[in-house]
Amino acid sequence: MTYTVAVCDDDQTQIDILKNNLIRYSIDTDIDFFIDEYISGELLIEKYKSLKSPYDIIFLDMEMPDIKGLDVAAAIRELPDRNVSIAFVTSYPEYMQDSFDVQASQYIIKPVVYEQLAKKLDIILKCINASYTNIKVISEKSGERVLYLDDVICIETEKSSKLIVTTISETFLITAKLSDLAKELSDKDFISVHRTCLANMKYIRKFNADSLEFTSGKTVNLSRRRLPEVKELFSKYVSRKMRTNQ
Repeated sequence: MTYTVAVCDDDQTQIDILKNNLIRYSIDTDIDFFIDEYISGELLIEKYKSLKSPYDIIFLDMEMPDIKGLDVAAAIRELPDRNVSIAFVTSYPEYMQDSFDVQASQYIIKPVVYEQLAKKLDIILKCINASYTNIKVISEKSGERVLYLDDVICIETEKSSKLIVTTISETFLITAKLSDLAKELSDKDFISVHRTCLANMKYIRKFNADSLEFTSGKTVNLSRRRLPEVKELFSKYVSRKMRTNQ
């Protein structure tokens, strides 16, 4: 299989180092990469504006003079492309916490060495391949509706007997029971935050006293009774992600 990759750094030497390591990984694993270079974050954003979701993986420098890596990643997520794996490449490990806001998949410290990159790529490609099967099929009278779970922000009850599904790009109704989905998606990082809402932990930004805010800005009700359990599950989720990114 061939993966499309973007390498974005204002330093051509750093781009060449990453490309050479990717070529070495390709030789070692028989996995092919189609690699594009960007010397500017603005150029990468322009590519996204002209072509929807062009990449499987982006290696993105944190510190660039025209626009910071975090801002580039945020712009890409807002277009939106929530599925591309973004790996930040930086000399500043203190930025790691900020990278969660744009759902970075990996964090690579400069100078990049092959052993480090190979380990990160193993994880990235495993996650990409897993995402291809991370779906839920809902049977409707009009046919079948496929939920791409990585794109689902939350699922809520509606006044009718249907459920409202909010994704990164649209909102639609499905016929299903929230309690049944809560059981089926419990191992997919979804948690019940209220009797009326099932939330994807991937998109949780902030806890309030009686509400929950997602990275999209959307807020939903948060059960005071469930708050301690929800916070504990979210803390375990973040810890697991951080261990994966190390």
